[in-house]
Amino acid sequence: MAVQHPKYGAFKFNQICPSSWVSWSCYGAGMIMAMSPAMANDLAKGGTGVAVLATSILLFFISASLVQRHMRLSLLSSSYGQPQTLTTSGVFGFTRNPIYVAFLLPLLSIGYYSIPAALTAGVVYIGSMTVFIIRGEEVILSRTFGAAYDQYAAATPRWLFF
Repeated sequence: MAVQHPKYGAFKFNQICPSSWVSWSCYGAGMIMAMSPAMANDLAKGGTGVAVLATSILLFFISASLVQRHMRLSLLSSSYGQPQTLTTSGVFGFTRNPIYVAFLLPLLSIGYYSIPAALTAGVVYIGSMTVFIIRGEEVILSRTFGAAYDQYAAATPRWLFF
């Protein structure tokens, strides 16, 4: 299915980065696990929880935009293609995957309604991203940048603490 954008042309849903599918699927699953009559009532009335969820999503997009700006990438890119430079400065000195780490904010905000749902969604997200997305990206980075990437990977955690 294609959607026509006046400036960027045709867009197909299969152009969405697989990491986005994993991320938002985990978020949706977490919201479903957290659903309760109290949550439904709060969402319907635009209660405090709505502000918590919306703020966490906004902070995620701001963080992602800042990281992509640091990497000099467009937020509108649906595929970044072959990496041209190895970015290791700034927030990349703390984690090899700062955008993926930033997505933990919306996932953890589900904890406003259900801590077990937020933790489950977070664990599934970290595991899924690691197995289905990050490991493949790391193979490409290692092939492209060789020893420089391997040294960076050895010195910088994939997530914040592991």
